[in-house]
Amino acid sequence: MMSVAPALSPRLGRTGGGTVRALFARRDVQLIPIMVVIAVVSGIANPAFLSSRVVSSLLITAMVTTLMALGQTFVMLTKGIDLSVAPILGLSAVIVGFQAQDHGLPLGLGLLLGAGIGIVLGAGNALLVSILRVPPIIATLGTFTVYGGLQFLVTNGSQVNTVPSEYTRFGVASFTVVPGVPWLLIAGVIATVVAGYVLRYTVFGRSLYAVGDDAEAAFRGGIPTTRVTFVAYVVCGFFAGLAGVIYLMRTGAADALTGTQTNENLNSIAAALIGGAALTGGRGNALGALLGSIFLSLTLSAMGIAAHIPDEWQPAGIGVLILLAVVADPRARQGTRVRSRLRKKKDGTR
Repeated sequence: MMSVAPALSPRLGRTGGGTVRALFARRDVQLIPIMVVIAVVSGIANPAFLSSRVVSSLLITAMVTTLMALGQTFVMLTKGIDLSVAPILGLSAVIVGFQAQDHGLPLGLGLLLGAGIGIVLGAGNALLVSILRVPPIIATLGTFTVYGGLQFLVTNGSQVNTVPSEYTRFGVASFTVVPGVPWLLIAGVIATVVAGYVLRYTVFGRSLYAVGDDAEAAFRGGIPTTRVTFVAYVVCGFFAGLAGVIYLMRTGAADALTGTQTNENLNSIAAALIGGAALTGGRGNALGALLGSIFLSLTLSAMGIAAHIPDEWQPAGIGVLILLAVVADPRARQGTRVRSRLRKKKDGTR
C-alpha cells in the first residue's frame, strides 16, 4: 500500500490546475465560448437567427461537413490531405439519388450504397498515396478530376430532384428531437463518438498519431505505416460517401456539380483545421471535427443572416478561417522555423 502513494501523488498534482489549463488550451474547447459569442451577437443583430428553425437548419448543414471533417481528420493525422472528398460526396449523392428516385431504393440500403461507393473511391486514393507513394496533394487532386468526370458521366445531363420522403424528412428543419435539435445531429454525434473511440482506444487510432508524428520512427517501432495510411484514406472515403447520402437527405436533389459547387473540399479542410487538426500531422480528434463543423456552419450563417454578407463572399470567409487556424497553430510555425534552420545549416556546410 505504501508503494502506491508515491506513484499517485504526481498524477494527483497534475490533475489540478494543470489539467484545467490543458483542457482550455485545446482548440476544440476554445471554440465553445467563441460560438456562444457569435450566436449572441448574431441574435442581437437579427433575433430570427436564434429561432429553432434557423438553429436546426445550420446544425443539419453542419452534419454534412462533420462527416467530411471526420474523414479528413483521419487523413490529416497521417500528415496527408484529401482533395477528392467533394466529388466522392457528389458521386454518392447522384448514384444513391438516381436509385432512390427511379427504383425506390430504401434509405437503409441507400446509406450502405453510399458508404460502399466512398470505400471504393477512398481505396483508389489509398492505393496512390500509400502503395505508389504519390504525394497526397497530387494524388487526390488527380482523383478530384477523375471522380468529378465520373460524376458528369453518371448524371449524363440529368439530375436527381424527386427522392422518397423517407430521405427528405430527416433533412427538414422542422423534423427535430426537440425544437432546434434535428435528428441528423444525433446521427452526427453518434458518428463522432464512434470515430473518437477508434482514435483514442484502438491500436489503429494510436498508430495514426504515431505515423503523423514521425512515420520513420513509427515504422522502426513495428507499426505497419503503409497499411495505416491506406486505411486512413479508405475511412475518409467512407465518411465522404455517407456525407453524400446525408446531403441528399438535406436537399432532396443532386446533379453533376454536387459537392464541388458547394465547396465541400474547402469546408471539410477548414472544419478539421478549426477543430484542432494540423497539416503537420499527429494532431486532431473527432470532437474537434464536430465542433469545427458547427463553428463553420454557425459563422457562415451569421455572415448571411445577421451580417447580410452576400453568399459569394462565403468562400473568402472560409479561406480566412483556414489561414487563421494555420497561423494560430504554433507547431506548424515551429516546423517551418526548424526546416528553415536545417536548410541554412546544410547550406553552410557545403
